[in-house]
Amino acid sequence: MIPFRSLILFMAISTVRSVDVLVPISTVVPDSSFYPNIVHPRQPQRLNLTNKQALHTNKFYTNPLLGPGTNPIITHPFVLMMNGAAPYGVSISCTEEFALGPRIDSTRVKYFINVILKNMQVTATEFSSQNFQIIDVDDPGFSVTLKMSQPSSQASITMPIVRGMAYVTFEYKSATPKISTVHAVLSVNSQTSGVITGKRFEIKLNNGQTWLLYALNGDVTFELRGNELFGTQPITNVLRLTKKQSDAYANSLLDSHASVYPVGCQLKADVNGIKGTYTFLWEHKGDPTVALLHYTLPHHRQVISTSSAQATPIQTLSPSKGPMVAYTGNVWIMAENSLSTMGFLAPRPPAPQYEDYIVEQLKKDITAGVNLGVTDYYFTGKAFHKYALLCLLADYYKETTLLEQCIKTLENGFDVLITGKNANALRYDTTWSGLISAAGLAPQQELADFGNSYYNDHHYHWGYFIQTGALIAHLDPSYIPKMKNWVESLIRDANNPSTQDKSFPQFRYFDWYSGHSWSQGLFESADGKDQESTSEEINYHYGLALWGLATKSSTLESLGRLMLTIAKRTIQTYFLMDSDNKIMPKEFIANKVTGIFFENKADYATWFGANPEFIHGIQMIPSTPITEEVRLPKFVEEEWTTIVGKIVGGAVGGWKSILYTNYAIINRGEAFNQLLTAPLDDGLTRTWALYWTATRPNNGTGTLSTTTADPGSSTSSGSPITTGDECKLPLGSPCTSLTSPGDAAAGLGMYYDSKCAQGGVGCNHIKENCRLCAKNPALINNPFVQCPACV
Repeated sequence: MIPFRSLILFMAISTVRSVDVLVPISTVVPDSSFYPNIVHPRQPQRLNLTNKQALHTNKFYTNPLLGPGTNPIITHPFVLMMNGAAPYGVSISCTEEFALGPRIDSTRVKYFINVILKNMQVTATEFSSQNFQIIDVDDPGFSVTLKMSQPSSQASITMPIVRGMAYVTFEYKSATPKISTVHAVLSVNSQTSGVITGKRFEIKLNNGQTWLLYALNGDVTFELRGNELFGTQPITNVLRLTKKQSDAYANSLLDSHASVYPVGCQLKADVNGIKGTYTFLWEHKGDPTVALLHYTLPHHRQVISTSSAQATPIQTLSPSKGPMVAYTGNVWIMAENSLSTMGFLAPRPPAPQYEDYIVEQLKKDITAGVNLGVTDYYFTGKAFHKYALLCLLADYYKETTLLEQCIKTLENGFDVLITGKNANALRYDTTWSGLISAAGLAPQQELADFGNSYYNDHHYHWGYFIQTGALIAHLDPSYIPKMKNWVESLIRDANNPSTQDKSFPQFRYFDWYSGHSWSQGLFESADGKDQESTSEEINYHYGLALWGLATKSSTLESLGRLMLTIAKRTIQTYFLMDSDNKIMPKEFIANKVTGIFFENKADYATWFGANPEFIHGIQMIPSTPITEEVRLPKFVEEEWTTIVGKIVGGAVGGWKSILYTNYAIINRGEAFNQLLTAPLDDGLTRTWALYWTATRPNNGTGTLSTTTADPGSSTSSGSPITTGDECKLPLGSPCTSLTSPGDAAAGLGMYYDSKCAQGGVGCNHIKENCRLCAKNPALINNPFVQCPACV
């Protein structure tokens, strides 16, 4: 007998107290006997921090720490490059111009890329070579401070580089300024040559741009020669550059707010019930009586409190995230007022006509077992996760024997991981302060395990293990003490929430300014950091929330739900593009998904192949209950109609199962029918595909085969043989098979009755729309109705 049981496992979130989610998970240094310490083969370059701290690997400023340091630093809106040739300073780009890739068809292009030009170049005449150091970073990864200097000279320029800065700032010390451009300078303060003195300079270029230069601490004198401005003497002053606006009032605001500049940001975040707040506390220098002017991205403006910051008419275009608007205010308060409350299972039961298939397949899949041998951290993580979902369904369907078998298999596999007995056991990297796979540490092995050893994709990889741990904790709480330290070490590595935990950087992967994670680690990039699989980022946040729920940690649960809700917002704003999208370039929106999303471009592609099923499918895996909050029906309908529905028939391998699982969001019936036989992705069981599909809240019916001995291999289609609504379920499985021996002995039968949806005595007994009835009215008729003749 399979009893009906509610699937709604919503979290009971406290509405009484606010939870500070930035408290440490632990401050204990990782045990070197379990996580052998290693010095990373890729060492940071040009690093000279005053205080030793855990280093970020996945933030916007990794480029200057690697190689020659000449790849871009993308701040939004500015793109900065440290010049490897004269003039030895920094180049500044803010073109607000995209180049488009080749056309895929009449409606869409393969990529868009922000055009980078050396609009302005800033240096000192004393500099005869490239020489700069990173002298400061803030904890959550909003800022980096560079210092340019020249050996044997006292001249230096210090640059605080902050996400969203409205001006580029240069702290000159005993250095003679030199400012140039790749364009022609038409005039400076209306002069075409000669000496110009002042605190404010308008530099008009022949490309249509005019740049504003401010000196904060007294007059500066320049001599204009061709396309170069030369300072006439060394200065100790603060210079600031920004693009002039077309609006006069906007320019007056640029003038009045130039005297204060950002140098970093600290983060505050708390959750109260289903409301979450995250706050940016901008650190600043200069005039303390003037409010900071700073650029917002579109997703900020959807939730920013106008009591903390006010919009201005100052606007520009981000390299990849659409229109930016400058706000005034030293503190930004962002409020998410409807955090996800999703639990372990879907928020509704499977439609009853599908459940027999699910249960039959569940028995097959658990009996077949799974290979949990740890060879890498991505595919192994997917294997653990898909099997853990089977255990969850065995518990849901009260298949006690199967549950015991499933949990034992899962925990035996976890025992290998949490005792470090796998050949690819984790190492603690003392250089970058993180846990990494051993696989990629040998020479020429950087991309082993998808670059895990070089900090690629940890949130993807660890998300599967964290969610598996949460499922084990939910099903067998007695196992929590054994695995708690191991699972929470993965969380600390990926997104340590606290500055008090000195063993890991604060939020290695999650970029609070961008509102999502970056997957690229210690690799130089001409287009900045990137992320490909938004769905696997969501899987991490969802897994963290479930881990907190299962282990009764309101702090971790709240943190997971806050990051999850922020990421949902940004993914729907930038990555999953429906027809209402006004943010991304119109020539690119018809792709529906961004493919690889960089800081400076988006490319309709993947790192592992150009097949469209790859490009769309990697944004779909894994399908879990949280998926419905991210991939909304409107978007899925458009994506299916314009692209996915046209290529699903030719999709290779298990990608077909991924595409059809996603299709269930708009047509569960047809998707269910296809998933009975579709080849499966290595992270998906047929049981879970069928269960997830059956829980979709739409009434798409599709066509289903009659019940067979092996529903997993059924290929026929058509409607079941029925006699009205009596004695059958849409799957052809009669309710009579669910009648208990006690009910039968009492003279009761059971049959399928669609009218049970409206209720009634004996309705929804064991399964939805299954009605108890009286076989012999003379023996038992009240309160039950008489059974139809076929029972």
